[in-house]
Amino acid sequence: MNPAAVLPFPASYLPKPASADRHKHVPSPDAVRAQLSKILQSEGFVHARRMRRFLEFIVTETLAGNAGRLCEYTIATSVFERDQSFEPGLDPIVRNDARRLRQKLLEYYERSNHVEGDDVIIEIPKGSYVPVFTPGSCRRSRAGCQYRLTVTLVRIADGAEVWTDEHEY
Repeated sequence: MNPAAVLPFPASYLPKPASADRHKHVPSPDAVRAQLSKILQSEGFVHARRMRRFLEFIVTETLAGNAGRLCEYTIATSVFERDQSFEPGLDPIVRNDARRLRQKLLEYYERSNHVEGDDVIIEIPKGSYVPVFTPGSCRRSRAGCQYRLTVTLVRIADGAEVWTDEHEY
């Protein structure tokens, strides 16, 4: 089997180009800072010093225009006080704490689901350390939605199913 096989997809599967007015819905830096402060003072973060430092660092760096700098090495040396010899492949601290941070943010927003005043949603997408800021109104419109992604690898020669993976969101 050729590992570099290209699977054809109909044009309907390709992502749509971003609309020109998408920047109208980007929260202001002041609104993001206010939301960050609210999160850091919440029950789930007030005693979690590492999570607080991690979240504060990535949000501050993103707002300062340094989102491209946010990688495991930078976070490990700046937030977790690792030295210059840090090797991300040997020390999973950043990946592990990023997972925990995503979970803590999810719990924060689930707890405050009925509380008004969250003008900004701060999320950290999987596979990235760059936070995404969306208006709080977007959360209300997505509430209750669940998605299931199923990926199936089929051998072209005989159509046999080789591998399947499912994820719920």
